[in-house]
Amino acid sequence: MRKLQGYIPAWGQACISPYVSKAAYYLKMNGLDYQFESMSLPRLKKETPRGKLPVLIEEDGTQVHDSNGIVNHVRQKYGDKLDGGLSSTEQAVSVAFDRLLGEHLYWTGVIEPRWRQTRGWETYIPYIVGGATVSPEIREALDDFRLLIQTEHLGQGTGRLPAGEIFDQFKVDLDAVSDYLGDKPFFLGNKPHWIDASVYSHVGHCTLVPFDWAGRTYAQGKKNIVSYLHRMREHFGFPELTGK
Repeated sequence: MRKLQGYIPAWGQACISPYVSKAAYYLKMNGLDYQFESMSLPRLKKETPRGKLPVLIEEDGTQVHDSNGIVNHVRQKYGDKLDGGLSSTEQAVSVAFDRLLGEHLYWTGVIEPRWRQTRGWETYIPYIVGGATVSPEIREALDDFRLLIQTEHLGQGTGRLPAGEIFDQFKVDLDAVSDYLGDKPFFLGNKPHWIDASVYSHVGHCTLVPFDWAGRTYAQGKKNIVSYLHRMREHFGFPELTGK
């Protein structure tokens, strides 16, 4: 069976990474079974050429990296089961929102509360280690990895802003998603498409999560967002998003 390498499932998400979750949901939405393999940080550095997840390993040993790489691979190898009939404009909208989610909301709504804010970081640690005891050695390794992520946050630019400005940008991101979704059952209309794997993952990673910060409260106040997350879960049989 094919394998999907990720970190650790938590609070009803396929993985603590929204990118891994996106890939997992896209596979399930296309009816493709997989075995999830948790990858530790030491293994991540040694065994993944790009030093990042997800990685899809096909039964013949073919490795496919990154969530969008996996989406493209599935389309080419197994056919497009989700996006038949989409116009070029709808495809363009999908690409634009996928970039907003993965390249901006990720930093404002995932990295900021988990990796930059101390309270969120302390909440996140037990999930990273899967509930294991955090020894001084593990804590040191985690703090080193946190510094790496914070450095990337600074390099991306969002990490140079005060928390209040990051929250304001997060609200703009989420408002755009909520306004476009409107009262539609799925992001583009009456049927789910590939973009729904990205929306469900990234927005879910900001909304029904255990990190108590202003962005979570703001997201949970969007009734159409919360309804959409539950609708997607029920439609595809995803685990319940608990936020715990």
